[in-house]
Amino acid sequence: AVEKGLNLVFKPNPKDGNQHVAPVYHVNLDNDHIREILDNLVENAIKYTPKGQVTVDVNGTEDSVVVSIQDSGIGIPAEDMPHLFQKFYRVNNEETNQIGGTGLGLYLCRKLAEAMNGRIWAESTYRQGSTFNLELPRISSQEATNLQSQQALAAQSASDTSVNKVESVAAIETPILTSAPNPQPVANQ
Repeated sequence: AVEKGLNLVFKPNPKDGNQHVAPVYHVNLDNDHIREILDNLVENAIKYTPKGQVTVDVNGTEDSVVVSIQDSGIGIPAEDMPHLFQKFYRVNNEETNQIGGTGLGLYLCRKLAEAMNGRIWAESTYRQGSTFNLELPRISSQEATNLQSQQALAAQSASDTSVNKVESVAAIETPILTSAPNPQPVANQ
């Protein structure tokens, strides 16, 4: 975005300098899948926007969280919209011929979204820009707090177990190593 002179805006960014976004939207899904989808959508928005800006926004309802990536780019012709998320599909026109790609990115985004019981869709006006939306199932703040507590307990338990194993190994090894002041060499068998 910087190289192209584009503005990259994260809309929920608090105006008061506070690092907390309100309201907080929680999902209990694969972080790598979410990151892969959002990276691809933002990268595409930048790639297909010659000038202007790319805006990322987050909204939600009781049941879902929607992340939208809007650009002021080249847009997508109406006849190409139904095919966007198909494997190996690329919009083929004078604007896109100069831009590389395999036609797999949006297909993989759709598959990952579906694997998380979510969905992805696009809205676009040719030569005016596009908005790609990722909708994921939302969990309540209470569910998120409970899951975080369970994860913290599991991590603490795993940490305690590994410390106990190290202490028990050390307790067993120490007497063995110090019990024989003049150890006898062991013959190879």
